[in-house]
Amino acid sequence: MITKGYLLGDRYRIVDTLGEGGMANVYLAEDIILERKVAVKILRLDLQKEPQTLARFQREALATSELSHPNIVMVLDVSTDHGIPYMVMEYVDGPDLKEYIRQNSPLDLHNVIRIMNQILSAMTLAHKHNVIHRDLKPQNILMDKRGNIKIADFGIAVALNQNSVTQTNSVVGSVHYMSPEQTRGGMVTKQSDIYSLGIILYELITGSVPFSGDSAVSVALKHAQEPIPAIKQKDTKVPQALENVVLKATAKNPRDRYYSASEMKADLDTSLDPARANEPIFSANDGLNNDETIILPNFKLNNDAGPDRDEAKQADQEKDQETTKQALQAGKFQNLRNHKWWWLFIGLAAILVVGLMVFVLSNRNGGEVRIPDVTNLTERSARAKLESVGLKVGRIKHRESNSIDQGRVIETRPTAGEQIKRGRIIDLYISAGAGMARVPDVTGDDYQEAVDKLEKMGFEVIKESRFSASVPANHVISQSIAAGVEVKPNQTTITLSVSKGQNDHLRDTIKLPNLKNRSLKEAKEYARQHGLTLQVSQTYSDKVKKGMIVEMSPNPGTRVPRGSTITISVSEGAKKKSDDTTIRTFSVTYEKDENNDEDHQGNHVQIYIADDNHSASNVYRDLYIKRDMNFSIPFHLKEGAGSLRVVRDGQTILNQKVSK
Repeated sequence: MITKGYLLGDRYRIVDTLGEGGMANVYLAEDIILERKVAVKILRLDLQKEPQTLARFQREALATSELSHPNIVMVLDVSTDHGIPYMVMEYVDGPDLKEYIRQNSPLDLHNVIRIMNQILSAMTLAHKHNVIHRDLKPQNILMDKRGNIKIADFGIAVALNQNSVTQTNSVVGSVHYMSPEQTRGGMVTKQSDIYSLGIILYELITGSVPFSGDSAVSVALKHAQEPIPAIKQKDTKVPQALENVVLKATAKNPRDRYYSASEMKADLDTSLDPARANEPIFSANDGLNNDETIILPNFKLNNDAGPDRDEAKQADQEKDQETTKQALQAGKFQNLRNHKWWWLFIGLAAILVVGLMVFVLSNRNGGEVRIPDVTNLTERSARAKLESVGLKVGRIKHRESNSIDQGRVIETRPTAGEQIKRGRIIDLYISAGAGMARVPDVTGDDYQEAVDKLEKMGFEVIKESRFSASVPANHVISQSIAAGVEVKPNQTTITLSVSKGQNDHLRDTIKLPNLKNRSLKEAKEYARQHGLTLQVSQTYSDKVKKGMIVEMSPNPGTRVPRGSTITISVSEGAKKKSDDTTIRTFSVTYEKDENNDEDHQGNHVQIYIADDNHSASNVYRDLYIKRDMNFSIPFHLKEGAGSLRVVRDGQTILNQKVSK
């Protein structure tokens, strides 16, 4: 247990304990450099020597740090302190979604859709990066005081392109939100997350989960065998179109669910439209999935307390395993024998056999093959697919791509679909990742035109609507990333504030009071009461106390319509004449292990600094990295110069002097 007041990594001062889990403890801390509150997740001392636990902790840091989205908890720093791994995240001051539902149910349906849209937007980005969460539940979804959603805890997330046993034959997650294929130990896909999203939507609408039971196994069996209870029987006011979104997302067969989170979001957005009022109830044709049931020796179903907590002892788990196996297998062969599509399956199998024979004969006769499509495959998978039809891989070329992830195939030369002779050489073009692009200025543009422009460049776009007295309806008021900033489009989400026009109830004007020398809190409260929008900037002032308003525009006494934007400048206090702190920023590249050892911890990085508070002979930071990482190191230098030395795997890669 880390004590209150402890300075972690010479930067994060522990303030309080936020939570204690089976794998890690979470603390509220203060970043003494940037003067802000952060949440720090520290691996428990008794688990630091367990490879599986350490790997899971590192996987959470890696998965979350690669996802930059306003509705995903941001990872700010990953490091070690005296050998103790820790992860620094943004602090979300508010309840989790489970608590919010419990306190506010029943929720207004428009609010349900607002909340769900934020969750779906975040998961669209995660799935775009091939990251599956696997433990989506309200307890892992946080909400700040403004109602903004933040998805947390990617501790058991997996990447679709990882060859890991955690993808199959394991059951990890919270049983009340777990898909049928997860309870059977089957392949976990994006559709598994969509099933969990459907259960969360069900709970947002009704205030409770669809299935409950005396044990985790009984709940898992209900997910696998029983239909989702009808929402309209609980609340007749819920439109059928909205219930259909739940039913499609929670179809037993993954093929009957939404193809993507963005598709689910698009359907949800129109579920309250009057045009869909008479929509028939959704009906899937899959029935129960009859895939082989797999029960593993380490089968574990987690309860709603989270993935880090065991539900029972090993003996109880083994008993539940056998019960689940017998229950799921009991009707398996009987259901298949009685299935109304049995004869259709036989016919399809015969057609496939005939087609295969024709394909083989045609290849023997002509000696030619058709180049398969290997777009979006890894180089290794593409090579195997080409060689399987008798083709050889030639040159490997890399180029930037805004649509294909780094390390995956963009195209082949000759191109896919061409008929060529066996043994020919095929060149592969591999993505080097997205190129940098300047963010365009779309303020004032029509919203749809702005979206088309940004999405064409590869950006993810989020819409945020509000009233405006000066900007026409459906036109962009502002954008979250300023025009001209260079970013990687396929890794960047831009939020557009879009005008809803002037509110009919706010057409009267008001006379602005003098807000100068008043606090920012007072200004915000005044703006809220009178339907005004505040635009805040910071400025130094020798005369106005820090935190108080220096200037405002329009000037005091001006009459403005309600809904107008008021610009204020808030004092930062007097500008310091000198600052003893200087920040040095640098990057350390990750050198891959040539032996491709999966147990390789990564590059061992040690940072040594010399300034007024540190000696160059002592290690300042000691950590392992598995990706390129950026560092910002503060140096305290009243006079003279300091030094910076970076060692990677025993070799010095950076050695330089640092001055003010």
